[in-house]
This record gives sequence, structure tokens and C-alpha cells, in this order.
Amino acid sequence: MNKNTSKTTAYNIVVLFITLFLFACGGDDSKGGAGKQGGNSRPSGKKPAKSVPVEVENPQIGLAASFYVTTATIEPSSDAKINSRTSGIVKKILHEEGDDVASGAVLLILDDDDQQLRLKQAEQKLASATREYNRLNKMKKAGVVSPTDWDTAENNFKSADTDKKLAELALSYTRVAAPFDGRVVWREVDLGAHVGQGELLFRMMSIRPLLVRVHIPANRLGTVAIGQAVQIKLDSVVELLNAKIELISPIVDPTTGTIKITLRLDDYPDKVRPGDFAEIQMVTDKHEGAVLVPSVSIIEERGQHYLYVAQQGKAYRKSIVTGYVMSDKTEVVSGISETDLIVVKGQRTLNDDVNIEILSGDKKNEADQIEDSSEKITNKYKRDSNKAKPKSKSGKRGQK
Repeated sequence: MNKNTSKTTAYNIVVLFITLFLFACGGDDSKGGAGKQGGNSRPSGKKPAKSVPVEVENPQIGLAASFYVTTATIEPSSDAKINSRTSGIVKKILHEEGDDVASGAVLLILDDDDQQLRLKQAEQKLASATREYNRLNKMKKAGVVSPTDWDTAENNFKSADTDKKLAELALSYTRVAAPFDGRVVWREVDLGAHVGQGELLFRMMSIRPLLVRVHIPANRLGTVAIGQAVQIKLDSVVELLNAKIELISPIVDPTTGTIKITLRLDDYPDKVRPGDFAEIQMVTDKHEGAVLVPSVSIIEERGQHYLYVAQQGKAYRKSIVTGYVMSDKTEVVSGISETDLIVVKGQRTLNDDVNIEILSGDKKNEADQIEDSSEKITNKYKRDSNKAKPKSKSGKRGQK
């Protein structure tokens, strides 16, 4: 006999001895108890059915809505590339990237010596033409000037006036101004650089308000209307932002079957910028006065929906037709009434026509604590069981 066999035999003998001892003690107690207290034996018959603890609440009457969720990027209400309208050397840069400027504010000045001289020359010509025009005008009234001389003087005056205005316009091109209220987002040239006509100088965006353009399927347009509030979620902002529908395209894109909706965002934190990624949640339809129940109370099985209703201490299974789902609330179109008591906790362990105990107050808290403790004990037992499983020589658990 080897060492392992000896240990097994000894172990079996000890177990047998303990079993016989416990049986003898139990037999004496049961006999003594029967002789002394024969009336305390367990009565025959069915055990009373246990009640399942549950929590209940009435349905709510409120708004049920259908949402269309999509994504888009934040856009400025105006986006302009500012190009030079003349050539010259960059003399001054008055605003940098990130500056908020008003419409008409000067952003950059080019060297304007040449334009200043041309304007002065044009002013001198205009002054000379004006004097000649006024002199001949007096003579015309006296009838002592020929029509040819008068026409020449008049044309010279008008031409000189036009030349002066052109010179003023050319001079104005050396001062580059903001076309609208907005923010400088890009500066392309440096101080002292020579720029040619049409060369890019700045890029500006109008960021009050911001816009969001989304495309929704034409068959989901529903009750969408101009002025409707729309919620926007941004990665850079914790709270939801509220925008309004400003424009609805009158046509359907034949390629995608969608309609363009333009949203206007007026109020937002400073950290929101054009180009931010946004999630849009838009109400496309709504039902007033809908019957709403907690979504957790509804059980789905093979495409059918049902819940449990509490009546006179029992739970009854009710088949229902659901409508719009709004995260924690679901619309029930038919199957229950607003006066029913809906089982909202404990329904997963119920069957039709079983006894229930409706918890309230301290019992709810106690039940929650018991449930949490039970779950912790179960998880700990699973962990301990996994640790206790023997390992085979190959190192795999549970294999012999």
C-alpha cells in the first residue's frame, strides 16, 4: 500500500465515525422529542406561497417624442478670405490671429507713397478744371462763349473729378479693412513683405452666431419647423447647448434623399470654436398626453413587449404596445391605463399571478442593501471557487 492510499483510507474511516455519531445523537433527540412533545411534529399539507418583494409606481402622463440623432461640425456664420486689391509693401499690421474686430476696422496698411502722389496730382488737375469750368459758365450765361468751348470745359471738369475719385479709391486699397464683425483666424503675410494684387492677406470668420448644417432623411422631417429648439452636445463642453432651426431647404437632395437643416447657435461658452464636432438631437415628432412608464419596467421577449401590473397583492403580466422611447421613459400606446400600478423593480423574477409584497420606505432601502450584499457574496464565492479548483500537471484548471 502506498502513502496516498493510506491517507485516503484513514480519511474515510474518520468520516464514517463522525456520520455514525451524528446519526446516533439525532435519533435520540428525535425520539425524546417525539415522546415529550409529540404535538410539535411538522404538520402535513402545502407550504404557504412566499411573496416576491417588488417596487411599483403609476405611469406618468407627458410628452413622448421621436428624436433624430446625427453628427455635424460647427461652422461660422460668415467665412471670408481677404485678398489685396493692389500691390505694395506691407507697412503696418494692426491685428493678429485671434483678434475680434468690428466691421471696417483696419487690419493692415500697405506703403502708399505712390497713391498719395497720384491723388495730389488728380486734385491739382481737378482744381484747374474747376476754375476753367466756372469761368466759362459765367460767360455762357452772358452768351459770349461758343458751344464747343463750353463742352470742352465741362468734359475736362468731369474727367478731372473722376480721376480724383479713382486716385482716392486706389489709396483706400492700401488700407485693408474687415468686411464684417468677426475674428481674425489666419494671417498670411509678414511685415515688410511685398504683396501683389489678389494675394491672400487674412482669413476672417464671423462667430456670432455659429451655424450647424445637418442633413436628415426626407421621411423623418415630421414636425420639424423653423424656430424649433434643438439640443447640441459638444466634446469640449459638459452641458448641452440649445440651438434653433433657422433655415429648412425647400428641396430634397436626389443623391442622398436628405433635406438640409441650418441651425443657429447664439449662446455658447468661449471655448466653443468653428470646426468643433457636435452631436445633434432633433425632435422630429411628438405626442402630447402620452402614457409613460420607466423603460426598465418593460421586458422584451421574441419581439413582444410586456410588463407586470400589481393588483390585490398579486402580479399580472400585461402585453403592451410601445411607442417612442426616450432613454429612461417609454411611451405605452395600449395595454395599460394611467391608474395601473406598474412593477418597476423585481419584475425580472416574476411570473403571472404570483404573490407580491410592495416595498416602501425603509423596506426599499433594506431590500436594496440585501440585494447589493447578495451580489457581493455571490461574486466573492465565484472568485473563491475559481481559486480552489485543482490544477492538473499541464497547468490547466479543472482537468484531470
